Amino acid sequence: MKDFAMFTAEGNQLVARIATAGRELAGVDGPNNPTELAWNWCLRELEKLGAAEGFEEATDTAVREAVYDFII
Repeated sequence: MKDFAMFTAEGNQLVARIATAGRELAGVDGPNNPTELAWNWCLRELEKLGAAEGFEEATDTAVREAVYDFII
């Protein structure tokens, strides 16, 4: 598992699930840019996770950059 700059192992696992799903979405062909759509989806999911108590850092720049690097 990759370190996504979360404060806890549980947080890293949750972000890893988001990033893995985003990577899969980025690989899907379609009429729109799949990577851009996947990235936007990941951002929305990170915002949802960041709203949960104990995972507020999910929207930190370091976390977002780690997810972006993983899906690209």
